[in-house]
Amino acid sequence: MSQLDELEGVRRLRSGVLLLILIPVLILIVALVGAAAIYATLMSAPVSSYTGSSLVADETVLAVVLALISLVLIVMAFRRLRRGFSLLSAAGRGGSTGVTGSWLLIIAAIIALPGAALLMFVGFIVSSIVSVIGNAGYILIGKGLYDVGSSYGKDSLKTGGALVAISFAVVLLLTVDWRGLLSYAAASGVPALLSLLVLLLIFLILGFIGLILSYTTLGDIVRELQAKASQAGAQPATTTL
Repeated sequence: MSQLDELEGVRRLRSGVLLLILIPVLILIVALVGAAAIYATLMSAPVSSYTGSSLVADETVLAVVLALISLVLIVMAFRRLRRGFSLLSAAGRGGSTGVTGSWLLIIAAIIALPGAALLMFVGFIVSSIVSVIGNAGYILIGKGLYDVGSSYGKDSLKTGGALVAISFAVVLLLTVDWRGLLSYAAASGVPALLSLLVLLLIFLILGFIGLILSYTTLGDIVRELQAKASQAGAQPATTTL
């Protein structure tokens, strides 16, 4: 495994992490725009011309659009993450668990697409399956980032990977049973529901911070490897094995 392959592995891993950062941001933007459009239609159209079934249809279309966007971006992230982790694992830099996590992410995205189309029928079942597989994928990716950080001696990358793994482990525990969660919230009242949502949001934000921290530290590693490659190219005679 050459140093250039190792450098390419870090570059691909970094671009894959960037896509994982962009995915929730883009989905949030599309969701807000879609929700605003549905709200504007409801406010402007007569009640008789916009029935409940029409609203359900619009919500289903929005869910499918979000799933398609997620699928495309996750496929792009999957290719970069899998290749990046594979190259680094071959170079002895760890990250083999990240390869498995990348596969789990793409599987979750594929399952989510028909689940969105059948939202009113089997949405809870599919969402639970997607939650387990997708969050497990993020946990393994976080572990892979931690291992890469350990190999390069980068505490910030280890911290970022740990934040990703721990945050999505908690999210997995909170969301593995949507029906049970909603039943608990209904029985316990609004304060309990708000507490769960706040807790979920906190750990999602921590996972997001972990991805950002990992992305910036991988950039530092890229620059260091580039400097070493340039030095080796400029002074081949002084290079020792």
